[in-house]
Amino acid sequence: MEKLSNQERLHPWQGVVFFVVLMALFVTVFGWMQMAWGIPGLMVTELSFLAIAVIYALVRKIPLKEMFPVKVPKVREVIGALLLVVGGALFGYISIFLVGTLFPATLEEMSEMNDMLMGKMSLPVMILVVALTPAVCEEAIHRGAILSHFRGMKKEWVVVLTMALFFGLNHVSFLRFINTAILGGCLTYVLLKSNNFILNMLMHFSVNFVATMISYFSSSESTASVDYANTDLSPALGLFLMIGFLAPVLMVTGAMLVDPKSHRKIRYLFAGILSFVMLVSGFVILIVKAQDMLTVNTTMSYQVTEENSECEIPYTIENAGTHQTQCIITGADDGKYILEIRDSEGNVVDHSEFGGAAYKEYNMPIEYEEGYYTAVIINGEGTEGEQPMIVFQVM
Repeated sequence: MEKLSNQERLHPWQGVVFFVVLMALFVTVFGWMQMAWGIPGLMVTELSFLAIAVIYALVRKIPLKEMFPVKVPKVREVIGALLLVVGGALFGYISIFLVGTLFPATLEEMSEMNDMLMGKMSLPVMILVVALTPAVCEEAIHRGAILSHFRGMKKEWVVVLTMALFFGLNHVSFLRFINTAILGGCLTYVLLKSNNFILNMLMHFSVNFVATMISYFSSSESTASVDYANTDLSPALGLFLMIGFLAPVLMVTGAMLVDPKSHRKIRYLFAGILSFVMLVSGFVILIVKAQDMLTVNTTMSYQVTEENSECEIPYTIENAGTHQTQCIITGADDGKYILEIRDSEGNVVDHSEFGGAAYKEYNMPIEYEEGYYTAVIINGEGTEGEQPMIVFQVM
């Protein structure tokens, strides 16, 4: 960690005070501007961060080239920084789904943010406001003005943890606190090791750009309102644990490329163990949630004889709406079977004929009313003597 030329005048407690004052401004003056002016208020906030950082450097007589060090990065450093931030972003998304699963009400933050941003800006303007400007201005205030007070500390992990906490708190979001704290920690680590603002701005922009694109296009596809309080994000949590299970390995590799000298091979062992735990945890969550989502789950087998022309599977639908209905028949190679879904009055809701293949599957969304239903397997031509295995599910 490179110290400033006048590092002896900058102390950690001053950095804490600086952050507290900044937060006071953020939740009062800047918060009011964003609520009153919307997008312009957001831009004023970001540009104010940059102005405050520059003015602070001038007042404290900190050379700008030392507070905001800029140099041409090495290819190795660029690749490492991007791998590190990709791994951190994957952890960040997992944290959002975890918090959203435990505290569904916090998902309202996403709705409020989308309401402020979407429909009011074109995509290029949105990239400028949400991705590019914060990558410059927030880095200037956090990795520039605030971090300058902590460069004299010997324990870098304390600096990284402190700056991660500050960055998470600065976003004033319970839902995104862990996400933004992880990003803040990654950004701080890279600056401490490379002393190069170019890498920080590149990392910050990359994360915000991807988030902007996802948010913009997903929001433009649907305008339907969402009941966030009753939204279950645990399936998404399981999915992202499986998708992002390589995040620990990516972060260790990125850190190694940014700072090869401090790399330890044992880190890959810990990363591998954590990756395995994430993968297994995601798989277990998905399996458990898949079982919970099943309204009906019946498995049975029977012998087709001349007397039994059909097999009935009674079930109850408690929640009206569209339910995915699936019927799988195995162990019946040549016979032709028919599936009918009948309501409590015997009316046929749906009718489908299976072919003669060994594996027969029916998978259709059906609009159900509350009440009793019967899935009827009608044994058709060539079924006598067969012993089909039936799996019937409604989700």
